[in-house]
Amino acid sequence: MCKPIRKIVLVSILSLLGSAGAMAAEQSHFENFITRHGAQLQDGDKVFRFAGIHAPELHRIEDDARGACKADPRGWGQYFKWPTPQEQENWIRAMVQTGARAQRVYVLSVQQENDVACGRATHILAPERPDAMPRLNEEAMKVYDNMIAEADKQGLRLILPFIDHWWWWGGREQLAAFYHEKPEDFYRTDSKTFKAYLDVIRQVITRKNTVTGRSYYDEKAIMAWETGNELEDTNADFLKQTAAWIRKWAPHQLIVDGTYKKINPFALTDPNIDIVSNHYYTNAGNNHPDQVQKDLQAIGGKKAYLVGEFGLLDHTQLNDIMQSIVHSEVNGAQAIGGFVWGFRGHRHDGGFYWHKEFTGHYSYHLPGFPLEGKANQESEVVDLVRTASAQLAGLAQVPPLPVPDAPHLLKTDSPFAINWMGSPVGRYYDVERATSEKGPWLRVGNDISDGVNEWSPATMALFRDDFRSLQQGKTYYYRVIAKNESGASAPSNIISVTHIQKNMAPVVTLEGVRATTLDKGVLLKASWKDDDLPDRKVTQRWSNNGNKNAHICDASKPETRAWFSAPGTYALTFTADDGLLSSSKTHNVTVKEATGKAPADYCTFGGGVLDVSRASLDAVNTSENPLVLGDDGFVGPFAHEGDKVTWRVDVPWEGQFALHVTFNGKWGGKKNSFVVNGGAPIGVEFPQTDEHGQQKVVPVTLKAGENRISFGKFPGDWGYMFIKSIEVTAE
Repeated sequence: MCKPIRKIVLVSILSLLGSAGAMAAEQSHFENFITRHGAQLQDGDKVFRFAGIHAPELHRIEDDARGACKADPRGWGQYFKWPTPQEQENWIRAMVQTGARAQRVYVLSVQQENDVACGRATHILAPERPDAMPRLNEEAMKVYDNMIAEADKQGLRLILPFIDHWWWWGGREQLAAFYHEKPEDFYRTDSKTFKAYLDVIRQVITRKNTVTGRSYYDEKAIMAWETGNELEDTNADFLKQTAAWIRKWAPHQLIVDGTYKKINPFALTDPNIDIVSNHYYTNAGNNHPDQVQKDLQAIGGKKAYLVGEFGLLDHTQLNDIMQSIVHSEVNGAQAIGGFVWGFRGHRHDGGFYWHKEFTGHYSYHLPGFPLEGKANQESEVVDLVRTASAQLAGLAQVPPLPVPDAPHLLKTDSPFAINWMGSPVGRYYDVERATSEKGPWLRVGNDISDGVNEWSPATMALFRDDFRSLQQGKTYYYRVIAKNESGASAPSNIISVTHIQKNMAPVVTLEGVRATTLDKGVLLKASWKDDDLPDRKVTQRWSNNGNKNAHICDASKPETRAWFSAPGTYALTFTADDGLLSSSKTHNVTVKEATGKAPADYCTFGGGVLDVSRASLDAVNTSENPLVLGDDGFVGPFAHEGDKVTWRVDVPWEGQFALHVTFNGKWGGKKNSFVVNGGAPIGVEFPQTDEHGQQKVVPVTLKAGENRISFGKFPGDWGYMFIKSIEVTAE
């Protein structure tokens, strides 16, 4: 009798502990886990399909405004930061309010050797001992916790991939480096790297969310776990063991085969795989609407099908693919959804985060900005995604945007640097000012957009008040109202600012030679700094002080050339004027008799087109992608560091010139560099083109006389570009 009694008591205690744990956890927004039935996903008894703009950075931000980290030898290595809880809430709210029902994020980042030098933190840390397992960074995982909590709170389902095939954030290569193994060992199931990968999966899925109080395997917001991002070397044993391991720890959540460029036949028979995925890009040769039908045919209704990423195309091509995702059908099976690449959200301190792809496409901002995003076709892309979201949700038309929430106005000590965190679906903003916290309010800024690309919080402000309308020493109050086509928000919080800034005249600096001869002319260089008051507009001009023998090529430019009709000493003055105050400095130039032949034109120059037949080639000796001159006159693909083409260019004077480059990016947009006279590489991002190519202008500084200009693959370059000719000109 004793043993049964003890068993009953133990069960009762465990039941009470379980109840206490359940009480500690928040109530989920969702009633059901998403489930799979054949090729369909369901939320309860309702079919679940979705469309969106891929949001890779809900849990980690590439801070493009800071540029590349010079301590990272990869050249493109960036700075990173963790999003604030307010940013995560704002981004998810923007997605949900524009129709998103699900979202796929990017991978967990893996520590690599240059992180310390670049001040980068990652999700996955190196093991403390050589044979130990990797560790999760608690700071990073709390950000991950909040992402999941916000998704649950606002009704967004998440697809979460584990490890990357690539090295952008640290992936299989960096994980393998912890154990002195090779990147390909990641896919070998008897390797230390694979063992570590499985342990990362276990640690993540069993983690208890510090915000919701639930274990990740109990989070209904997590629709699916994905084996990784673009794991293109996935093999049957790798997938079988990985999927079974995920299922062991997450029995209620779906599993995605995160492969790339193909449908794995062994995924279709794996009992633990629910969703097979593909990504469409031009470099993969599948960025077209027919791929949906092809993949559905290959799957044959055995699994659900997801287009995890597609993009970097014209909006009409994107719409063709998206509508194929919505409507394509093979024996009753349809895609569950698709995501256009890619989204960036509001900055906590004003404006938007942004990212520029090698094709020239920028990340998209919600709810879409018709003017600021025009070159990026942003409004058209957002609209096509909203249309697809409505179609997949079974709606007859796209719901209107909700009226914006009130923005959050940030504290400032200057009326000329006013910023706010934008409303999730705010399109424009009005700024109001008062001399009392209770009003009356005067509108001083109208229809301001925060959707500018390449926003830099260090140098830019959303609103600058009018210096001329403010009184020194007086305190002013500000508030902001968000607007879109559905209406205007309630006013933001109110901030106060005391105006104490005084306007200072621009500070002018001159440099350049002070002696020349009649046949050479002279390069004039001026620069100025200003306090940006009364505004950021400063007019600038060179003057010859009435001396008709001194000729300035372009008096409105701070760097220009001058030439002279007679020997003598000339006073050339540069003036910078901010509209209220100005300052000037004078350059005294001594001009002597000519020592050589004078040029026909002192101000403009054209060196003529120099094709690759007039250059020297340096090629790495290899049979794989060798550097060759094609019948079309283009040389390429510069696939190996050391491949380069070099021209000799003679110019009549020292200064800045325009380098006109005829190239083609038929293998996709890439970064390659120019080197002038053995100096530092000048990295240039080339867009994708057809085989006929196009022209790009690159500014270069040359010395008088002979110069050597090389193009090729230098450290940090992609390579795989083709070049036909260059031409050097100057105004």
